[in-house]
Amino acid sequence: MKLKLIFLIILTVVFFSTSYAGRLDDAISEINKGNIEQGYSQLLVLAHSGDAEAQYFAGRFLIDKDKLAEQKEGVMWLEKAVSNRHMDASQALSKMYLSGFIVPLDIEKGTHYLALANEFRPEDEPEEDCD
Repeated sequence: MKLKLIFLIILTVVFFSTSYAGRLDDAISEINKGNIEQGYSQLLVLAHSGDAEAQYFAGRFLIDKDKLAEQKEGVMWLEKAVSNRHMDASQALSKMYLSGFIVPLDIEKGTHYLALANEFRPEDEPEEDCD
């Protein structure tokens, strides 16, 4: 009985994690096809549910906008992704703080986010060359 229960739990986790990833791919695909509102709405649902990858993409999407308010919201989404240990979001915020892009120039925050990106780096992924 315990073995069946464990198998059912594992099967449920695998099913929901793959369908979750599919939903993120669908959202990004809609944005890329030009269905911006529909894709972004799907992306926000995932981001609000705590999906770090969706939070990262929502942040990057908003940072590319022209309005400062939207860009600031993008920074907020990147920060949420960092709180969920997202390496690329950490790198993006590091670059932003070190350059003063959208956010005030802040070397301390920039190096902090860079250190977090290194901490979040998967073991099998080599460090990037900083040429």
